[in-house]
Amino acid sequence: MQKISLEHQIGRRGFIKVLTAAGVSVATAKALGLESVAAAQGVTDVDILNLALTAEYLAVDVYTKALQAGFPGGITDYMIEALKQEQTHVKALQDTITGPFKAKAVDRPIFTYGMLQFNRANQMKVLETMIALETAFTGAYLGAIPLIQNKDVLSAAAAIAMNEESHLATLRGGLISLGGKVDGPQVPNGRAFGVAITPAQATAAVMGFVAK
Repeated sequence: MQKISLEHQIGRRGFIKVLTAAGVSVATAKALGLESVAAAQGVTDVDILNLALTAEYLAVDVYTKALQAGFPGGITDYMIEALKQEQTHVKALQDTITGPFKAKAVDRPIFTYGMLQFNRANQMKVLETMIALETAFTGAYLGAIPLIQNKDVLSAAAAIAMNEESHLATLRGGLISLGGKVDGPQVPNGRAFGVAITPAQATAAVMGFVAK
């Protein structure tokens, strides 16, 4: 049996967190975690772009709501800028889908976060959810890179993945500063390598937050 590294285990735990937060059972989350990239054969660049766009819609939504939670100044300042960056990602993806690919961009869904309230009392829960989401976002872009055919899209995906990883590190630092705990070393940059997830896994993570 192939040995799973500690680094991979840390990444997997973060991903299972986002799935279970979305209402997917732990057993299902673990099963999804065993899917291979080969299962994504036949996925087109437009499919990947629309999945990325849906994830970016979710990122815009969660950052917008997080700004209502009354975080300390430094965290709020970060979230304001991060929200602008996620909005930029949305525009870039929409323009790419409807422009060069001449396809239809998916509509923005309505998102739900279960019982989570975006207020001062739940600041740590909000950050934990955002950390789990940013872990999934980074993993989704990394997982898509080997499947992308268009070189321009490939370059853009890598650039966005780097940006999402910086968001992940900043959110980890924010949670630590409030006295919370993160997976792995208790530092913002808690891993040497990002962990890729497949489009199927990314879809499960994102769609779990879409209102039914």
